[in-house]
Amino acid sequence: MAKSPNQLSASEAVRRMADKRLTAVDLVEACLDRIDKREGQVHAWEALDAEGALKRAEMLDRRARPVGPLHGIPLAVKDIIDTKAMTTECGSPIYRGRKAAKDAACVTQLVQAGAIVLGKAVTTEFAGAHAGKTHNPHNLRHTPAGSSSGSAAAVADFMAPLGYGTQTSGSVIRPGAFNGVVAYKGTYGWADLTGVKTYARSLDTLGFFAREANDMALIRAAYGHAPADPPARGRAPRIGFARTRWWDMADRYNQKNLETAAKILRAAGARVRSWDMPESWDGLINAQNRVMTKEATFHYGPERQRHPDLLSPSLTASLEVGDSVSRAQLADAKKRKRRALGDLAKVWEQFDFLLVPSARGEAPAGLGYTGDPVFNRYWTLLGAPCVALPFNTGPFGLPLSVQLVGPHRSDDQLIAWARWVEERLS
Repeated sequence: MAKSPNQLSASEAVRRMADKRLTAVDLVEACLDRIDKREGQVHAWEALDAEGALKRAEMLDRRARPVGPLHGIPLAVKDIIDTKAMTTECGSPIYRGRKAAKDAACVTQLVQAGAIVLGKAVTTEFAGAHAGKTHNPHNLRHTPAGSSSGSAAAVADFMAPLGYGTQTSGSVIRPGAFNGVVAYKGTYGWADLTGVKTYARSLDTLGFFAREANDMALIRAAYGHAPADPPARGRAPRIGFARTRWWDMADRYNQKNLETAAKILRAAGARVRSWDMPESWDGLINAQNRVMTKEATFHYGPERQRHPDLLSPSLTASLEVGDSVSRAQLADAKKRKRRALGDLAKVWEQFDFLLVPSARGEAPAGLGYTGDPVFNRYWTLLGAPCVALPFNTGPFGLPLSVQLVGPHRSDDQLIAWARWVEERLS
């Protein structure tokens, strides 16, 4: 049976539009139809611009040539990212009804590449731990994770082919894992975050959700990056299987799933060897949390001073943790980060990428808890590029995932390897 346009990956939709087998209007209308059917259950959106999206689609369909690599592709934008056509409320009553004067730099970037902003996707409060209203589309009684919950759920439920997210702890990779979609968190600093509400400036990183690894190459092309060449014929990757210092915190079925992935990749020709994290990395979880909460006290000072009654208990508690972080503790955290970065630089002499857990396991039941970012925190602290790929399901039938971590500023090569892995795990 032929797929409905809204079920296509961004890559396939672009190909069909280039061949005149699909129009941007058809794609936007299919996405809006899906939203009409499912939004009352999934609650992925804070705002929609159906009229504006259709007008832009009509304009793009009149063009003789594609305007860019994302020509005609609808996009969900996390609601901490400014858009001039719709409100940006950051998941907080403090900013209810707020409209920005202009689009964030990252929105402008994709619009210029041909993307169509479909709407604003739900975020947790200020991209923190206080959950939003979104449900996991695979099981509405389970969390979609946070903080990029709406974007991940919208892509997973075929409401949009692409979604913007951001990560400060695990807010791209973990929602990707829980919702069964491809997720990409770039090298720290890879994209301009002007117009994105800051949580922790030295950690915040832009990311995306999509349906296949090749879509990430399209997104990178929209930023002016050339896709990396696919691995040469017969060239298989050198993979470091890193169970991590926190392996015991992964659910047993998820441990088995990672081990199965490693076996499949080894059988496909990859050179898979274990890489053991140095014992000194034990302190990276606390280091990331100290940096994150301390920086949050700077960025949320105005909201805290003017509207303390409108902050959630969880954000208030997190800011209080930040208050307690001393200069010496912050300096120690940064020292641990520098030391770990030195360790990580040596890893790439042996491996092309690391294979690691994306999350502890399936999405937990309930909507108040967005899941544990334990398998994401240290990679975010170190600023490494990461890709999550869906692979199998757990005991409750919810998605499982594997995570690939690559060298800094090697995002395009990591995406090329992700395509290689995806083909063999599919």
